[in-house]
Amino acid sequence: MSDGGVDPTGTHEEYLRAFRQPGVSSQQLHDLLDAVNVFLDTVTPREGEYVPHGGWAPESTALAFRIGRAVEQVLAEREEADRERVRRREIRDRLVTALDAVLDCLRALPDLAEVEVDLGSTAIHEGFQVYEDGSVRTTRAQERGADMGELESRRAELDELMTEAVAKRTGLMNDTAEVVREQLGVAPDGVGIPWVLVAAAKGGLDISEPFEFAAHHLPTSPLRELVVQLVADIELANTLEDGTAMVTGGTKTLDGETASDDAANTE
Repeated sequence: MSDGGVDPTGTHEEYLRAFRQPGVSSQQLHDLLDAVNVFLDTVTPREGEYVPHGGWAPESTALAFRIGRAVEQVLAEREEADRERVRRREIRDRLVTALDAVLDCLRALPDLAEVEVDLGSTAIHEGFQVYEDGSVRTTRAQERGADMGELESRRAELDELMTEAVAKRTGLMNDTAEVVREQLGVAPDGVGIPWVLVAAAKGGLDISEPFEFAAHHLPTSPLRELVVQLVADIELANTLEDGTAMVTGGTKTLDGETASDDAANTE
């Protein structure tokens, strides 16, 4: 068991330092662990087998156990590090997806709003009343002496165009809000700091600026209310030192599993 530079008199910490070296691959560690297990299998007495006092090769057996424990610990550390990288990547992906959705919405809103304004101005100029939901109604002033068939036809045309334009705008904003809620882990009742924001803050990632920008440029709407709340949540999350504040659905790890311990770290 002394091949490959392994000191047969080494301590557990010395083995850990050796096996933690970047040049030692996980595959090499798995191969070493397999070899250790094979060796231990060979010296483990079978039922009814005579074993000399002290067992077979007691020093080598003790060494194998020490090496095996060290290899298992290092492999567990590497697996945890891999899981942590995956969790940090998930947090970044969720944040990017949410922010992209909000910024895409901001870019699309001016064109949609322009269509609404043009149609609304046309309708009002022609004497119609235009409501918030885009519906268009005639007025008594229009109806006096008008051809009701033509008037109704025009009203229906404008009504269809206006309601469609309003639906596109509100639909875009509602869809954006849904993406943001899903990606950041916002609770259905809106209570608690979304777990993604807690994890990001614990990892030292301050993402308040783009959300503040969106809050200042979004029109009054449920989406803007959501973003304003997120800005407040981010500020609060950034003040946490131990991650024990109430978060959506309980404290959650970066992979989305509910847990009672602190939210996982992220870069």
